[in-house]
Amino acid sequence: MSNLMENIFELLDRYKQANIALSLEQERDIIAKYIHSTNRLEGNSLTLAQTKSIIEEGVISGDNIKTKDLLEQRGTFKALKRMLKAVTNKEELSLKLIKELNWLTINSLYQDDYYFSYKEAGQVVGEFKAKNNRIQITLPSGRNDIIEPLSNFQNVELNMKMLIKRIENSEADVIKKASFLAQEIWLHQPFIDGNKRTARLLINFLTMKQGFPLFTYEDKGDYFNHMLINQYLNQKKGQIENFISNALKNRINEILQVNKRKRKGYRFFL
Repeated sequence: MSNLMENIFELLDRYKQANIALSLEQERDIIAKYIHSTNRLEGNSLTLAQTKSIIEEGVISGDNIKTKDLLEQRGTFKALKRMLKAVTNKEELSLKLIKELNWLTINSLYQDDYYFSYKEAGQVVGEFKAKNNRIQITLPSGRNDIIEPLSNFQNVELNMKMLIKRIENSEADVIKKASFLAQEIWLHQPFIDGNKRTARLLINFLTMKQGFPLFTYEDKGDYFNHMLINQYLNQKKGQIENFISNALKNRINEILQVNKRKRKGYRFFL
């Protein structure tokens, strides 16, 4: 185990011993930051303030607001609440949970007449993709390229079952498992949309089940989506793993420095 891993798990022990609770205001703040950061990576243009307004009031104000951006924030809010309940209920990683997280994320878009070609292909709400898709990437040179996913619509269910079994049987630590799962979700592209957002929810699901706090995906020099591409194209292993470790380390230190109260839990939702 690397020094980085040893440090993060030592820090986790200290965090657990502190038994710190977030105030309702702090819970709302981290939830809004999570939704804003994960969707911003996919091009959502809503501000953090607008995202907070959606969570707290259900509406937003501003000029040139795109319906798609609004629906994305609302969908991610629902998916995040489901993930937090899964952590609280000590659920195991399963096809059912993965599907629920994805469809909560994108269902508002699906119901609002997006994804026409998938509907024509007989897409069923709550299920894996009904037709083949592709991964479009932009190379450092600026040239666009296409990656064929590891799964097609015919074998995706079986492949996802095998992926879950591989995670279950692995003796690796939770951060290695989470980074591997995220990379595989992106490479298999099991859903019509929201694959990377689902992968990020699953990272937090696995780490929170081990007692880590919720962390966000702000772009502070480490651009999550680019790391997925670099790991695959350039065989630069460990980028997502290091990103998760550093994000968790920063989040725990932030909480330890600011909070003193006892008791834990996302009371805002549960």
